[in-house]
Amino acid sequence: MPDLVDVSSAADGPAPGGSYAFRFHGSGREYFPIWIVNLLLTIVTLGIYSPWAKVRSQRYFHEATELAGARFGYHARPLSILIGRIIVLALFLPYAILIKLQSPYALVCLAILALAGPWIVVKALRFRLRVTSYRGVRFSFSHEPGVMRGAYINFLGLPFLGGLSLGLLYPYALHQQYYWIADNSRYGATPMGMRPAVGRFYALCGILAVTFIAFGACVVAIMRPLIQATANHEVPPLTAYAGMSLLLPLYAAVILVALLVGLSLLKTMVQRLSLAEVTLSAGWRLGPVLWLYVSNALLLLVTLGFAYPWVRCRAARYMLENLTVHAPMGLDHFVAGAQSEASAFGDQAATFFDIDVGIGF
Repeated sequence: MPDLVDVSSAADGPAPGGSYAFRFHGSGREYFPIWIVNLLLTIVTLGIYSPWAKVRSQRYFHEATELAGARFGYHARPLSILIGRIIVLALFLPYAILIKLQSPYALVCLAILALAGPWIVVKALRFRLRVTSYRGVRFSFSHEPGVMRGAYINFLGLPFLGGLSLGLLYPYALHQQYYWIADNSRYGATPMGMRPAVGRFYALCGILAVTFIAFGACVVAIMRPLIQATANHEVPPLTAYAGMSLLLPLYAAVILVALLVGLSLLKTMVQRLSLAEVTLSAGWRLGPVLWLYVSNALLLLVTLGFAYPWVRCRAARYMLENLTVHAPMGLDHFVAGAQSEASAFGDQAATFFDIDVGIGF
């Protein structure tokens, strides 16, 4: 099995060699009033308020995140998010209506949606990066002519080939999507990059695929005799249901492996990102993350969802405070260079048609 989330904890603060740890200053107590007002207003307005809710939430979490003594900024305008969602709704609604009517024209709408997908991805990435800043410098996504072509190759062409190859190309397609996103992202005018990790993506996706195949085989092996015995009245239905309880440990094992693979993929991507000489390292470990998932799920269950602000802040704190930035020349030196580049670069990314379609409180 490949090296899975077996790293040490991130540094606690600025360290020799230019290492800086993130700090998260948010709390459930502070976030709860924002969340509950967002939720109530979104319900009362039948969802129309959700873009304003998202901006309030994202601004809180960005401004609660500190790196080397400076906080992040979030500058989205709710109206831009609302326009983006209306555009996506206008694309999706005809398909939803036609599929409900069982019309053959639904396939035409589905094809249009598929063709619009990469365009939406590019617009959403441009929006999300452009509205994020650190020390007054905005992030951005490339406006080069070849970007849209790359989006169609990586988000439409490669997944289609993955299907034709019975899934053999899916890990490569997933890798290329993240590689393309990193390669076209900027901080100021400083380009981001990602070291290739195709082999690791295949190893991790292979583990997940083998797990699902083994799970399916076990389900068939357990369920087939139970179904046959019940159909032949050899065992009462209650006994058959009791036999199904044998599947519970299998479900737990699949969830554990999926969590492990997902965390390992995330760590792989993060630790291969670079921004000029700046790199990242992650101290996420399976044990604490598993406890975080289980305890957060129990909190949500016991409180009927009202613990969501505390759950979200706990997750953000763990993920951020176990993430370290390494800047050999010092972060102040790097940011100063990015600021001077950004002033020459200008705000050419500020296009009206960049959209955001995410939903969140």
